Amino acid sequence: MAGADNTSDYARIAYARYGDYGKFNYSAVSNYYHRKLTTHLDIHKSWNCLDLACGFGNFLAFLRKVGVKKFSGIDGSIEATNQARREFGESHVITGDVFEYLASTGANFNLISALDFIEHINKTDLFRLLILINKRQLLDGWLLIRTPNANGLFGQSARYADITHEVCFTPSSLNDVLSRCGYSVQSVWEDGPALGSVKQTLHWFFWHVIRFGMRVINAAETGCWGDGVLTRNMWLLAKKSKNASF
Repeated sequence: MAGADNTSDYARIAYARYGDYGKFNYSAVSNYYHRKLTTHLDIHKSWNCLDLACGFGNFLAFLRKVGVKKFSGIDGSIEATNQARREFGESHVITGDVFEYLASTGANFNLISALDFIEHINKTDLFRLLILINKRQLLDGWLLIRTPNANGLFGQSARYADITHEVCFTPSSLNDVLSRCGYSVQSVWEDGPALGSVKQTLHWFFWHVIRFGMRVINAAETGCWGDGVLTRNMWLLAKKSKNASF
């Protein structure tokens, strides 16, 4: 969430759901992120990491799991950040507006994550947000994003699953936006099933069968295979460009 003070009435009502949660399994969510990221991003323990719209601190749990000491999260929800503080400590969690924090902090970061966040930002503010993020990153810093994928078979289900979602991207449109904000996209990948238990392996197998059929249909219409990112959500990893001048 961008923050409480600048949030419209409908969004403020919707975000009240953040006070409705009970117990948290931080081990399970950190294991989830570990499965999704280990082959794409090598996080160094010495990095300074910032998670935007951190909510209850799910991604903070992953950063702690991989041994990062200098990590912090910011969110506009008092209920969510209170829960995160109880788990990670006062020094790791900030309650406030993301835009205001990025504009005022003197800290710089190796990794800034925006997971399930940029889809909540309207087009007017999107470029401003990305440029603010770029300014707070060290040279060759990384930006990690997860967001609904308009190319996905059920992408519009993810797009409209939350009344506060303002925009949706394809891999190519998000690449274009980031390239204009001082970033070079390194990889985009699916938020799909992974090999593991028997159940997980079956999920993986059937998804890849269906995925192949979807790509065949796309090729029949367009003459090309497409980018192959077809899950309802997608991951994207971008690096701050050396010539970024914001």
